[in-house]
Amino acid sequence: DNKNRKFSPLMIMNAKQRSPPWLAFALNLLSLASITSSGKSSFLSAGFICPARTHPFHAAATKNVSYQSPKLIDVGTTSTRLNSSRNNIFRRINNTFESSLATIQSVLFFGKLPSSLPPGMHSVPTQFIAALGDPASSSAASGAEQWGIWRIDPGPRGVFIKNFQANPSMGSKNARMPSGWVFDPNDFWIEEYGRVMEKPDFPLTPGRYLVTGGREATTLLTVSLPNDRGEQGWKFGEAGVTLYDVTHLPCRSARYHPNRGEKFRSPADANVSDFPVTPGSEMPAVEGCDKQDYAVLFVIAVDD
Repeated sequence: DNKNRKFSPLMIMNAKQRSPPWLAFALNLLSLASITSSGKSSFLSAGFICPARTHPFHAAATKNVSYQSPKLIDVGTTSTRLNSSRNNIFRRINNTFESSLATIQSVLFFGKLPSSLPPGMHSVPTQFIAALGDPASSSAASGAEQWGIWRIDPGPRGVFIKNFQANPSMGSKNARMPSGWVFDPNDFWIEEYGRVMEKPDFPLTPGRYLVTGGREATTLLTVSLPNDRGEQGWKFGEAGVTLYDVTHLPCRSARYHPNRGEKFRSPADANVSDFPVTPGSEMPAVEGCDKQDYAVLFVIAVDD
């Protein structure tokens, strides 16, 4: 029923990706109205955005780039270069506004976090663990050696697949991205909005991490030292909490390797129409690549 149709975060996100800066600013106002009108529960359960990221509406906030040798060119949030001073002003306003939205949303999102941290731990800007394992498990004797961590949010530092398709040079070995990280065609990561990300750091450092999925559970994760086979165990501190409980469903990530016999592959082989990915769903396949989906856990505190 069109009369009763409401704007959803996903509708706003998709519109902003295609909008000039002045319209993106107007849509930001609509985004704020969406938060205040729908409330925490319905807004977050819709699962269309990743609240803890630097810019919650990061598909619009992050700069798309166009690769033109010998330098990378920032083309902003539209399909054309932002050469006019008016557009640049709106873009700066948008970045400031979206940072404010991030603060508002973080307050909503982290409302159920503990009031005090476990002894010997300190809070950190949100970090992101890429985890593998049985979603129903609360511990395992091995497996954490395959886990990685992004200590800086990789989403805003990523590059959209469409840029790889428009500029094949970006998919070459050792191509440097605008944020400074180097692309590896033998091992690349894609997130839920179709942005290619830098690799997380491997392996996960042994120790304690306070983790959450942004829903009900927040618990202590303990990662053990490697045994003589290099295996690292992991366990949660709260009885009954599972890997699924602390997985943030809207944040999706997958690792791609060329199939055996393939020398190099590029994110340009992905289908942009497969994105954004529905929360909790598998990441799309990329032609010529093997895929491994990872769960994403938010880290909010670590050992001193």
